[in-house]
Amino acid sequence: MPYRYQVVAEGEAASFRELDLADNPGLPVRKIELRTDGAERAAALGYMAAVPGEAPVLLGWENRTAEPMMAFDTRAADVASLARAVARHAPAGATVLSWWDTSRQLGLLARVAVVNDTNLARPLLLPAQWRGAHSVIESAEEQFWQVASDGEGAARFARYVDALVSTESDGLAALRAMAGPGDAYLIVQIADAYRAGMLRPDRLGIGYRDFPRGSGLHGTIASVKAWLREQGHESYAIDARDPAVLRVFFLTNPESRNTLIARLLPFSTSNPFTLDAPRIVHQQGPYWVFKLSLPSEPAGLGPAPS
Repeated sequence: MPYRYQVVAEGEAASFRELDLADNPGLPVRKIELRTDGAERAAALGYMAAVPGEAPVLLGWENRTAEPMMAFDTRAADVASLARAVARHAPAGATVLSWWDTSRQLGLLARVAVVNDTNLARPLLLPAQWRGAHSVIESAEEQFWQVASDGEGAARFARYVDALVSTESDGLAALRAMAGPGDAYLIVQIADAYRAGMLRPDRLGIGYRDFPRGSGLHGTIASVKAWLREQGHESYAIDARDPAVLRVFFLTNPESRNTLIARLLPFSTSNPFTLDAPRIVHQQGPYWVFKLSLPSEPAGLGPAPS
């Protein structure tokens, strides 16, 4: 194994103010570091809910290397804010569809019904030098995160990914069938598109590149656009949350623009705000929230951003 996890602190959520979990102050939390041999500094830092008798739930993840390890950065405060919005505004009995990690976070913090409640610990983001040990790392991750051998849950999540990389109409029909009757919400982020592409590379071509921020944001964006033109990437989305870099996700072929996940996210060739069904009802940090079923009197999670 090229790395190990190390618990550096544990206690109730109230002791970790950076997590912004005032609504769940008694939640047992462990702060962990991902350590590699010979390195003085941790390669990544994470927080996980450690409820006795249950598989741990990753609440936040911060990569401290140029290349993401295991997962993209996840800000615990963004997760907490999303959970509060869902808990306060989603109608009773509403169902949430999202990636398995987001689903487990919302099931724990917002206590809503989620479709993808199985802990799957995949796909793994591995640096190039670790990919030869993929099977060993995958086995170790499943053990650490207590991944259950839930064939039904894994199959259900596979159908969810298939829906995201289908055409808009086919994908929405599949998601509505998965959600069942009643109010249903779909929550996606740009990282989901990349992970869907990892799992279904034949149906969604997507990549990303990080650009160091220069002295001015406009100059950096100009450099980004020049690089995209040179590479022939017309469809892209920029994640500007990191103060040090701009992360640019780009679709690598025209067909990928027509997938449901690409239509739902703010790529340069799409506009989520123009969609009638599903309809965007909330945007929180990196998360985009859509309502799948529209009753006569729509009740969203708050006003859509302008």
